[in-house]
Amino acid sequence: MSSCQGELGEKDFYVRAVDQGGKVLVDETIATLRNGFFELWLPRDRRIELSIEALNRKATGTIETFDHSKTCVTTFRLR
Repeated sequence: MSSCQGELGEKDFYVRAVDQGGKVLVDETIATLRNGFFELWLPRDRRIELSIEALNRKATGTIETFDHSKTCVTTFRLR
């Protein structure tokens, strides 16, 4: 059995997700779970610009929700 443990459990993050057409999908504060991760449910077949902010730091990047896309993304780093 294995499990993942993030570094910032039960912390608030400001999350903004905007799709390729400019539609805002998420614009809210989300708390991480005890394991340090949070979940986002996003529409299929989109290319999404994601911005995550906490602790006076920010992470940005692009994720996709196509059939071949990863469903677990752990590469965003606050800088």
